[in-house]
Amino acid sequence: MTMRDGVGGDGVVEDGAVYVSGKEIVEVGRYRDLKQLYPTATVIGSRRFWVMPGFVNAHQHGKGLTNFQLGGVDEPFELSRIKGAPQAKVPPYLDTLYAALRMIESGITTAFHYNASRGADFYESDVNERLRAYRDAGLRVSFGLDIRNRNHLVYGDDDFLALLPERLRERTRERTTQSRTADPANYFRLAQQLDEKLSAATDGRIKLFLAPAGPQWCSEDLLQSIRQFADARGLGIQIHALETKYQRAYFLRAYGKSAVEWLDQLGFLSARVSLAHGVWLSARDSALVARRGCAVIHNPSSNLRLKSGIAPLTLFHGAGIPLALGLDSSALNDDMDMLQEMRLCANLQRMPGINAASVPLKDILAAATTNGSNILGWGNRCGTLESGKDADLILLNTERLREPYLAPWQSPIDALIYRGRASDVDTVMIGGEILYRGKKHRRLDSSAVLKQLRASVQLTAANSRDPLDEQLLPHMIRYYQAWDGETLTPYHIVNNS
Repeated sequence: MTMRDGVGGDGVVEDGAVYVSGKEIVEVGRYRDLKQLYPTATVIGSRRFWVMPGFVNAHQHGKGLTNFQLGGVDEPFELSRIKGAPQAKVPPYLDTLYAALRMIESGITTAFHYNASRGADFYESDVNERLRAYRDAGLRVSFGLDIRNRNHLVYGDDDFLALLPERLRERTRERTTQSRTADPANYFRLAQQLDEKLSAATDGRIKLFLAPAGPQWCSEDLLQSIRQFADARGLGIQIHALETKYQRAYFLRAYGKSAVEWLDQLGFLSARVSLAHGVWLSARDSALVARRGCAVIHNPSSNLRLKSGIAPLTLFHGAGIPLALGLDSSALNDDMDMLQEMRLCANLQRMPGINAASVPLKDILAAATTNGSNILGWGNRCGTLESGKDADLILLNTERLREPYLAPWQSPIDALIYRGRASDVDTVMIGGEILYRGKKHRRLDSSAVLKQLRASVQLTAANSRDPLDEQLLPHMIRYYQAWDGETLTPYHIVNNS
């Protein structure tokens, strides 16, 4: 599967092969033809394997151990920060290295890392440790440097604080001002340093993105400065947007318009911007996003686990919005299975009715490969199998997929999304380097990494929940419950009585 338009049926070449020299693809064609042209070339794979571009995980928080593994529970997004059990801590290097290894095992060759470090005293060292892990693993990464400077507890901190009892209000105000306020000057200083360092790197597998946490968490001045900085340096931007109904309600309450309209009024939206989630985009929002050339990163598993809802995928597709897929460190099985995510994506969008629109499976596969690569800024280097591009590709063993029988007329793309699993990935190549072959890592000792990770997990009194969170939780629940009575028409209706 080349994922190239005009090559075979939907980019599928029967009995095809790819000739790689160094880090690049030299030629794509029929196996017998390439074998004649390059008779001494080493052959990897056989007729039972499919070769295709690697998967692109276009929104990920870089966690090797999931929130559940570390002691957390799935809660509505707005409560997830303070509700639940204490969470164990893991060194950032080992956690990110393990995440990278798991992604490679699943056929992911490119990922977006949405960095969510907190605390001015360790932010920079945390970023550097995670970048070191990606360099050691060999994964291709767009690294999102995040920032936020408002609404650290709820959407509308000042309104919320005014509702609290006086003693609780002062303790809460002190914590939010001391521990969460970002310094934009330091942020842009670090961003400039990282961009220059990454641009000069010889391996060229990591690039910088700016990642403002979301419009509800970033002031107008900060977002405009981010847009100007990104334009000046040619950087991509990824931002969480309209993940939940409360985020939508906040903008309607505070500004009398949607978050997308507010961002557009700031001059923030452009083709270099991708929106993560977008569950509550309206038809009007979608048309505006499409006009500005923005992309949407769909995260179906995460949206379900955090009770955010089901994104209106057919609405996005019909509007012409570029779409990619992300695991968001919250896949349904606590794994890194992009094929399962594609399958979930395909089935969640199947609304009842003979005339109901749906996104073709070939476009869902494109979202997880070509589109993701383009959106993350790697489209000129990888994402399709064609001459001159970097050899980012995977081999899938189709024995299980075909057993005990698969009708020969079924499309390979349909079969892959209906039946494929991450466990079918046999070989992974990034930039011409084989990182994984015969289901074994070649660059790193995965057993040693896992052993170090197990030994590094710490659950101590310092990781316990802050007693202040216990006191704030009922107030936060009441704060958001007051918004539940507002009429918020969903834009994805599965069953409508």
